[in-house]
Amino acid sequence: MTMYYAYPVTVEPEPRGYTLFFEGLPGATWVETPEEAVAKAKELLMTALEMLIEDGEDIPLAPPSAGRLIIDVWR
Repeated sequence: MTMYYAYPVTVEPEPRGYTLFFEGLPGATWVETPEEAVAKAKELLMTALEMLIEDGEDIPLAPPSAGRLIIDVWR
């Protein structure tokens, strides 16, 4: 069964790029430019969801966006 997931991504500036992560989900990633952020965030979200599913863990509800960019994927 295909499921739709949408989570707000947190983007933290670093000296030479940005760290991306999803509150309540495992993992993080780094990008050099804002243009790379959406594609890498989608990859990170898919990987985090796959890790939880493979480990038999519950998928947490998405937190409020609080102005953050929403990343969505179908899995």
